Parts: sequence; C-alpha cells; structure tokens
Amino acid sequence: MKTICSIFITILSLLVFSGCGGNDHEKAKINYGMSSYEKKSAVCDSTGCAKIVLVYPEIKRAFNEAAKDSLMNYIKSALLDNYFQQKRTKSLDEMTELFLKDYENTRTEFVDYSLPWEINSTVSVIYNASSIVSFQSEFYHFTGGAHGMSGIYFANFNSQDGKRLTLSDLLVSGFEKELNRIADKLFRKDKDLSPDANLDEAGFWFEGNKFSLNGNFGIKNHGLVFYFNSYEIAPYAMGPTEIIVPYKEIKSLVKSDGLLRKVIVELN
Repeated sequence: MKTICSIFITILSLLVFSGCGGNDHEKAKINYGMSSYEKKSAVCDSTGCAKIVLVYPEIKRAFNEAAKDSLMNYIKSALLDNYFQQKRTKSLDEMTELFLKDYENTRTEFVDYSLPWEINSTVSVIYNASSIVSFQSEFYHFTGGAHGMSGIYFANFNSQDGKRLTLSDLLVSGFEKELNRIADKLFRKDKDLSPDANLDEAGFWFEGNKFSLNGNFGIKNHGLVFYFNSYEIAPYAMGPTEIIVPYKEIKSLVKSDGLLRKVIVELN
C-alpha cells in the first residue's frame, strides 16, 4: 500500500506541474547574454597597474518587467559589492573611479609602490528552469597586503515574480535538523573525518562544535550547493568548503507545493 501511495503521489505531482503552470514555467526562463566591463588605471605597465574585470549576465527577456528589474538589481548589487568604503557606490563607473583614484593616491604617496591592484568578478547563471533562476557570484580582490580576498556567493529567485528564495521557501517546516545531519555526513566524507571526529580539534569553527550549514546556497540540476568561504569555518590556509547535497537525499524535505518539487519530479 505504501508503494502504491508513493506512485500515486508522483503521478499526481507530474499532473499538477504539467497541467497547471507548466507553460508559465517555460515562459519564466530568462533569456540573457553575457556582458563584460573592463577598466584600468592610466599608468599600467611593468611598474604596476590597477584593473577591473567584470563579467555578468545582461537579461534580455524575463517573465515580466517586475521580475526583470529584481534580477538586474541583484546583479548590479553583486557587482557593486566589490569595492566601497564608507559610502556605497551607485554605479560601476562610480565604483571604478573610487578604486582607481585610491590606487593612484597610493602610488603618489609611496613612490616605489609597484603592487598591482585587481578586482575580478563574475556573476553567472547556474540554474534557469522550473520558475527558478540561481546566480553564482565569484570575486577576487587585491589591494595590497599578504594576499587577495576571494569568495563565492549564491542567490536564488522565483523567476515569475523576482522574489528571492530562501531554504524555508523550498523545504518543509523544521527541515534544519535533518538537512544538517545529511550535510554533516557529506562534509565529514569530503574532509576525511570519522563520524565521531571532534570538529574543533580538526581545525574547524562551528558554534558549539556542531556542524551546521550556512545560508549561502545555490540550486543546481542535481542538488543544492552550499559554500563556506575562507575564514568562515576554518583558517585561510584550509581554504573554502563546498558541499553538494543531492536531491535524492532530501526528497522528504522538499515542499510538495514548492518550486523545488518540479525539479525533483523531473529527475525521476
């Protein structure tokens, strides 16, 4: 009886998604092209240079203007996060002007200064289906010091209305404990740690010495990707940590009426 019920639920899900809103899901896929923005300092030779290289999606068509505006605002915000001090810049040109001016002032103040400065950032689309669009923002900055700063961040949206999606929008209430349990096993396997290994003694920083996922997640074809950047749960020398939780591991946690359910149904 349990097997028959499972089959019935799967068939019902397929009917719901194919008969109700299936066409809207297709229309909600964004159409985009990749654009680039590149600037460099007036002095750019063997004595030093400052440059900005940004690559990002330019949305040509979305489900509606509200969704398009929301997605483009996120992309702009992700790019502007690259460089600002006391005051947040409002445009790429304003950010560039501040960055290059700071570099030129540094070279003026320190005559023999020759370290190159760099902002390199890419925003890419990693999922674009089932009324979901998922972005990955990857950056590298260097403005002097022992080493540059790098990071990867994700953002997920309902591409019909432009609303940003959280895990609570996709997973059932109270999902946290079971999701952390599943991810903990994957984390320990990746780090070659035994099930009862002390995380603190292994060099990781988790509150209460207990593994817990963060909210930096992306949506991919076969699973949710979680990313801990350098310094977040371990010293810089240990680098970042990426965990991919396969959908097959979290079927029971996915909302039956949520956008992620269609993704899982299509995998079966």
